[in-house]
Amino acid sequence: MNHRFRDVVIALILATGIAVPVWLWMRAPSPESPLGSAISGDTPISGTLAVAVDQSLTAVAGIQAAAFSDQYPNAAIKLSQESSRPVLRLLEKKVDAALIEGALSAREDSLLSTLKHPVRRQPVARNALVFVVNCANPVYSVSIANLKAIFSGRLTDWKSLGGSRGTIVACLDGSNLRARTLLSEMLFGKTEALSASAEPDLPTLLDRVSKDRYAAAIMTLPEYAASLRSGYGSSIKAVPVSADAGGKPVAASPETIYTGEYPLSTDIFYLYDPYNPLATGFGAWLAKEGQKLFERGDMAPYEQLVRTIILK
Repeated sequence: MNHRFRDVVIALILATGIAVPVWLWMRAPSPESPLGSAISGDTPISGTLAVAVDQSLTAVAGIQAAAFSDQYPNAAIKLSQESSRPVLRLLEKKVDAALIEGALSAREDSLLSTLKHPVRRQPVARNALVFVVNCANPVYSVSIANLKAIFSGRLTDWKSLGGSRGTIVACLDGSNLRARTLLSEMLFGKTEALSASAEPDLPTLLDRVSKDRYAAAIMTLPEYAASLRSGYGSSIKAVPVSADAGGKPVAASPETIYTGEYPLSTDIFYLYDPYNPLATGFGAWLAKEGQKLFERGDMAPYEQLVRTIILK
């Protein structure tokens, strides 16, 4: 009798052990505990994303981050400006994504290929480098060949460019490593090939050109546009550039950058881990809604959005 009772108890325990989990699995989630609450971690529109940004892209990156968070209140985009090397911060895994000026160098490309998750490279906007001189300088255009000669130290007198006699003082922003690298690769096909004095930062560079009629500098179009708004419009000017000697000089503008007419144009790339949901979501935003916002950053979108006009 005791054996039979024991067998019945064991059978009931086994049956309960099977039935209860099946019932829990099959029952509908209660309103207090919706099914979605079981999902944790970042999603494409929620969580926190750290993005390293090139110095010249800080303003437009701020516009994009604010607009994305306004659209998706549960998402926070934190911009990292602690380093002039956003790709390095991405490699060190101190950030989840990066927004950079121009394509990766061969060395950067090689280093990124060593990561466990390959970094996706998404072109999101178009930008340009501009040649800036003092307003008192009569030079009205330069060619790519002229710029090569100036920034290699072979061309030293403004008279050779149609200006007044005087020594050309080529200057760069010493704090903007990426702009210097881009210019060197555009002109000479390699990095660290420029011959120019390096000012400690952009404000010092602007002061130098605004006060020295023989000075000339290279900066990005957004930096130049911002300098005009901050009061330098009466003391500096951007010089149109021609692709070939004797060719038609083209002034830098969002339109000439987008069409490819301006010869010192470059692309803006968003680098991110495709396995990171929020990094992927922000990339989708930059490629669509964010395109029109790049124009507010004094650059051109990578692709013009199709606008549909409905006639009634």
